[in-house]
Amino acid sequence: MECPKCHAPMEAVEFGVDIEVRRCTGCNGLFCKWQTLQQLRDEWLSDVVLDRGCASQGAKQNNMQGISCPDCGATMDSVQDRDQAHITLDSCPDCDGVFLDAGELTNMKSVTLMDHVRHLLSKLGR
Repeated sequence: MECPKCHAPMEAVEFGVDIEVRRCTGCNGLFCKWQTLQQLRDEWLSDVVLDRGCASQGAKQNNMQGISCPDCGATMDSVQDRDQAHITLDSCPDCDGVFLDAGELTNMKSVTLMDHVRHLLSKLGR
C-alpha cells in the first residue's frame, strides 16, 4: 500500500488487541476505516503511540485534494470532522477508508471547551 500524499510505503501498525492502521513511512499519515477511527478516538494513548508525524508538515499536506484511496484507488473526498469542524479528513466514498495527515489524530483527541461550544452552536443552526 502506498501513501496517497507522499507515495512512500505504508506499514501495518497495531494498537492494543484489535486495532490495526496503516502508517506512512514517509509523512507518518494514518489510514484506517471509519469504525477504527472511532475506536482510536476512544482509546487512551492511541494518539501518542500512532500519531508520530510532524503536525506542521501534516497541515501543509492537508491542502492536497483529489488524492487516491490507498486501499481501493477511488478519489477521496475532503470532509470536516463531525466534532471539530476545523479538522479536514480525506474520506473514501467507496471503501469507507479515511486518511489522517500527521497530527490530526492528536488534534482530534484534544477536544477543547471551544470545540464543544462550536459543536453545540452548529447543532442549533448558528
